[in-house]
Amino acid sequence: MRTLMLIASVAMIGSGVFCVANGSAAFLTVAFIIGIVYLLMGATEILVGLRADFDVSEKAVSITKDGILMLIFGAVIITGQVTDDTAARILIAAWLVIEGVLAFSSDRIDLMHITSEERVEFGLNAVMLLFGLYMFFNNVLFGAPATFLIGAGLIILGLRRFMQSFVIEYTRPGFITGNEEKLQEALEEEKRALAKAKEGIREQKNAQRRVQKIRDDIEAERDVMNSAAIRRAERELEREEEN
Repeated sequence: MRTLMLIASVAMIGSGVFCVANGSAAFLTVAFIIGIVYLLMGATEILVGLRADFDVSEKAVSITKDGILMLIFGAVIITGQVTDDTAARILIAAWLVIEGVLAFSSDRIDLMHITSEERVEFGLNAVMLLFGLYMFFNNVLFGAPATFLIGAGLIILGLRRFMQSFVIEYTRPGFITGNEEKLQEALEEEKRALAKAKEGIREQKNAQRRVQKIRDDIEAERDVMNSAAIRRAERELEREEEN
C-alpha cells in the first residue's frame, strides 16, 4: 500500500512539474494528463483507505473520501467537461483551499508540542491553503498562466500524499500487531502529555517566584513602615522628656 501511494504521488508531482514547465500552454493541451493522474490517484486512495492500517482510524475514512473526489474530478477533466483555463484554475484552487482547511486538526496547532514530521505536515497544509487562496485572486495580482498555477497546485497535492504514504502500513492480521500500534500511539500521546506537563511545571515555578517576590516586597515595605513608626515614637518620647 505504501509503495502504491508513493508511486501515485510521484506521478502527480511529475505531472505538476510537466505543467509548470509548459506553463504558457492552454489547459486543454494538458487536460488528458491531469485527468489520468487524478483517476490514478483516486483509485489508489480508495484502495489504500480500504486496505491499509493507520495510527488513527479516521485517516482511512478521510483518504477514501479524497479518493472518491479525485475519481470524480478526474472523470470530469478527462471527458472534456472543463475546457476553459479560468474554470480549471478555479477548480484546482477550490480543491486546494478545501483540502487545506480540512487538513488542519486541533491537536497539531500547538507547534511547540508536536513532532518534526507533524510540523512539516502543518507547513505543507498552510502552503496548500495559502496557494489555493492566491489562485482565486491571480487575475488581480500577478496574473500567472493558469497551467503554471495548476501544475504548482498538483505538486503541492502530490507532496502532501507523498508525506501521507509514510504513515501507511500493510493490513496485517492478528491482535499482536494491533496492540503494538496502540502501544506506539499511547507512547506518542504520553510524550506530548509529558511535554505539556513540563511546560505547566515551568509556568508554575515562574508564578511561585513572582508570588514570593511580591511577598518579599510587602515584607520589606512593612519593615520600613515599622522602622519609621518606631523612630516617630522615639522622637515623641524624647520631646515629652524634654518638656
